[in-house]
Amino acid sequence: MTEATALSSLIAVTIKKNDTQLVTWSKKEYFSGTKKGYFLETTVIVSVPVCLWGLLGNGITFWLLCTRIKRTRFTIYILNLVAADFTVLIYYISAFVLFVSTFYVDLYFSRIMENLYLFVYNSSMYFLTAIATERCLMVFIPTCYQRRRPKHLSKIVCIILWTVSALVSLMAYIPCYPQFISSHNGGSFQCDAATVFEMTINLLIFFPVMLFTTLLLFVRVLKRGKQSCSAKFDITIAVLVLLFLLFASSARIMDAVAYWEPRLDAPIPFLLSLLFDSIKSSASPYTYLFVGNWKRKKVKEPLHMFLERALKYKDNVTEPKTDRPAADIKTSLATDMN
Repeated sequence: MTEATALSSLIAVTIKKNDTQLVTWSKKEYFSGTKKGYFLETTVIVSVPVCLWGLLGNGITFWLLCTRIKRTRFTIYILNLVAADFTVLIYYISAFVLFVSTFYVDLYFSRIMENLYLFVYNSSMYFLTAIATERCLMVFIPTCYQRRRPKHLSKIVCIILWTVSALVSLMAYIPCYPQFISSHNGGSFQCDAATVFEMTINLLIFFPVMLFTTLLLFVRVLKRGKQSCSAKFDITIAVLVLLFLLFASSARIMDAVAYWEPRLDAPIPFLLSLLFDSIKSSASPYTYLFVGNWKRKKVKEPLHMFLERALKYKDNVTEPKTDRPAADIKTSLATDMN
């Protein structure tokens, strides 16, 4: 097979056993004139405006973070998270448009785009894990955290996570590449090992850490109340993770199940998982608006104030300061004189 649509294999962890079937249903010949065919087209048509709305929200959020919001250890993570979600939505729009059109792209270009998608998708999950983990360390072991935290830890962690995501996506993609470009329907040991490796990294390492740390933060919010600005930040983290659990994780779980049970690797659940994933990436930027405006009086404020309020934190540990306040200096002088 020399050509395929960009939607032929969106997620590299799903080892497609039959490229011919995928090309058939992506051309809409497999379900032509059937209820399933109309369902697939309707799902795609609904997904496109969702992605466009998400692109707008992520674009505005990215601009506000770069120009209006004070740079903190957590806004650096959020900035990278928004960039990853923005890239995911661009890919989804391209894939969905190609699905409803008759335009075909070269197989090699399709695989490159799919690898890019896997790269940014994993990065989004990793950044969420980093945000929840560092916030948990800040809250529950503040003294040790403050003393031992490197000054540029957020930037270092972001670089490491982008690198890890790139390595994971390449390791899950390269061993399976010969299978993608041939008519071979069976798996290979290298491809199976790469798939299990990626599932282990995502579902058995990052996913449990993200879930556990978020639960700790949520329980703390319930015990201490929801009125402080730091509570809003913890709620923001909890909502972002909840969106991931309800929508984005469905694609990964479906891929894992379909890998062991090929009969479940069907177009309809596959497209539904993509729709849910696009909802997650689109809803994330509006989470900041919702949390930042939660229980506020109806007063007109600049948009960046909602984002700043949703990401503001001041609990147990404060941001390091380089200069002492003038009031503290005067108090110290008065004490010395007495």
